[in-house]
Amino acid sequence: MSEAMHCYRHPKRKTRVSCATCGRPICTECMRPTDVGIKCPEDARLPRSARTGVMKTNQILKTLLAGIGIALLGIPAVYYVIFSLPFQWLISAAAGYGAGILINRAGGRNGGPLAIVVCVVATAVPFLVYLEPDILAGTVSAFGVIPMVFAAVAAGLANRRL
Repeated sequence: MSEAMHCYRHPKRKTRVSCATCGRPICTECMRPTDVGIKCPEDARLPRSARTGVMKTNQILKTLLAGIGIALLGIPAVYYVIFSLPFQWLISAAAGYGAGILINRAGGRNGGPLAIVVCVVATAVPFLVYLEPDILAGTVSAFGVIPMVFAAVAAGLANRRL
């Protein structure tokens, strides 16, 4: 059973309901039923198209933290997994798509331009770390760049809102 929270507008009122868009806890007085779930008054007031891609501060922070985590965990994955297997471009695309979905979900599934950029950069960083000696020597080959491009594009597509 979920733990009782307190309404963000009425701190003395306990609730177990949160806004379907931003996730803030809301009491029965504040909740607004919509076609896609119960929302806080601010999110219920906006048309759906106005909310797409608009990220709140906590969503931005969660997106950035998830991006940093993906980049850090991706470095050993690129070094020891991706480039040791055949079909690096296919594995990279799958890993990039998965990373994009994780970052999108961590940020509250409200992917906007910032979330897409975070996804693309977070998936490209491990490849750039792997390719850094070649980049500095000026001997970068398509063998390393193509998987990075596939991963970055897949991550951006996974986070894109239609």
